[in-house]
Amino acid sequence: MMMPTRLLEVRFSPTAQIVRRRLLPAPGEVTVQVGDHVEADDIVARALIEGQLRSLDLTRALQTSARAALRCARVAEGTPLAAGDVVARRRTLLSKREVTSPWAGTVRGVCDGCLFLQEEPQEVRLRAHLPGRVVEQYPGLGVAVQTSGALVRGVWGSGGEGYGLLAVCVDAPGDALRWNSFGLRYRGMVVVGGTLYDPRALYRASHFGLSGLVVGSIAPELMRLAATLRLPIVVTEGLGAIPMAGPVFELLARHHGRQAVVAGPQGEGQNGAELIVPLPGEGAMMALVPAQAIETGDIVRLTRPPFMGAIAQVIALPGRPQETAIGTHADGAEVRLQDGRRVFVPYVNMELFG
Repeated sequence: MMMPTRLLEVRFSPTAQIVRRRLLPAPGEVTVQVGDHVEADDIVARALIEGQLRSLDLTRALQTSARAALRCARVAEGTPLAAGDVVARRRTLLSKREVTSPWAGTVRGVCDGCLFLQEEPQEVRLRAHLPGRVVEQYPGLGVAVQTSGALVRGVWGSGGEGYGLLAVCVDAPGDALRWNSFGLRYRGMVVVGGTLYDPRALYRASHFGLSGLVVGSIAPELMRLAATLRLPIVVTEGLGAIPMAGPVFELLARHHGRQAVVAGPQGEGQNGAELIVPLPGEGAMMALVPAQAIETGDIVRLTRPPFMGAIAQVIALPGRPQETAIGTHADGAEVRLQDGRRVFVPYVNMELFG
């Protein structure tokens, strides 16, 4: 009986052809053509996005009723406003109250004691994100950019996108990235560390204007803080104190000083948290990096306890579901850990190193 092909997502590839789609949040204008060469900061499309609708509670600000607030309004529908303009005023025998607009825009009306204002349209400029070649164009929406490079996908991330020199600031995959591991001279760089548990390192990275952070693991209590920062952060292994996988750390150390692109899941790309080191002219004949069939001899990274973060080699592919450590049955592979132990791991608990 022929065993069905098992596909695993590739999380790590030293060299591959990488294609990323760049799409506008609303229809606009594409500014490049198929075949054009672009740099990471080049604008590939732009669109005019309708301004956000805001509201001001005049009744609360003026301490009056909704009907009286309407009489106190000093603007009408269609009135253009600058930030700081007076929109309502109420005089009494003892005081004078004024309400100013914190936003620039156009008045849309006053209803039930609230003034509604629409901010001015904003131009969104979509950058290429990768240095490479435009291989597809989606009229009015965006493009696909292709480049050769090294790819590391994270299991968690936050923030948007960044681009800068790769700087490995620790000596080993398990070393902590501390607040004094980097300084002001790292502004605009993508800093790499082993583990992250010191909130001062996050504050310092944001204050100094780093382009991104890449770490093996992050303390769970820092996730909320990390999510509030605009700093792109990529976590390669998981939560806690898990060292960065050896092959990943060695790859990043080998490319120390090269330009790198980092993206958290809030970036405009659609591939989640990842790091890409563009390598122009290398790997030109390699295929894209989708899911790949797993085979005996492949190197995998284990993604869940009790072996989370461990690197192992596939030594057998059973043809039927096997019993797991928790007593269930699942399809998977027998792997050899680095300490020599042979264990069965479900396919859902592993990722392939391409």
